[in-house]
Amino acid sequence: QPEYVVVAFDKGRPFRHDLYADYKGHRDRTPDELNTQVERIQQIVEALNIPIFMQEPWEADDILATLALRHAARGGASLSVTGDRDILQVVDDSITVLTSGRFFSDTIYYTPESVKAKYGLAPNQLVDYKALLGDKSDNIPGVKGIGEKGATDLLQRYGTLEAVYADIDNVMPKRLQAALVAGKADAELSHKLGQIVTDVPMTLDLEACRTRRY
Repeated sequence: QPEYVVVAFDKGRPFRHDLYADYKGHRDRTPDELNTQVERIQQIVEALNIPIFMQEPWEADDILATLALRHAARGGASLSVTGDRDILQVVDDSITVLTSGRFFSDTIYYTPESVKAKYGLAPNQLVDYKALLGDKSDNIPGVKGIGEKGATDLLQRYGTLEAVYADIDNVMPKRLQAALVAGKADAELSHKLGQIVTDVPMTLDLEACRTRRY
């Protein structure tokens, strides 16, 4: 029973396309039928008196993260419901994320403890994890030759991507070191692509978001 509810949508061309032309480039064109359904969903949300937030060139999860952190700064707790796990980067004691699993009924609540249990990393390390591993769903390259275990081990050992490269001469085994050296540019690009934006310029008027007569 939340006190406040908002809904965020993607709008227009994400700024990440300007950083990397192939961002999400492997996806098929959005079917016309889905565009029609999204329009209908927006009409329903408006009919329920729920504010809609969308602002080009940011994606919906950038907006959700920004609003969740604004609310947290005022002492509020929030639950972000999304199918995109990028927002796990901002999970903390006041921000929880609810995602679906393979089926929508397989919902998963992410807290700092459950993020750690699943990934072996803290929420704020997940952007570095994606920078190393990449993300097939968004066509983010990552570092060629580094898999889930390698990325996790590096971050458990060094803490951050920056610290990995600061000690690159001592990274072992040599195969891993060579992959990191060859893939440094891709790692830096992937970090920029994968990092959730938390300062989208928008106003959060809580009273306008209060749950009320639908």
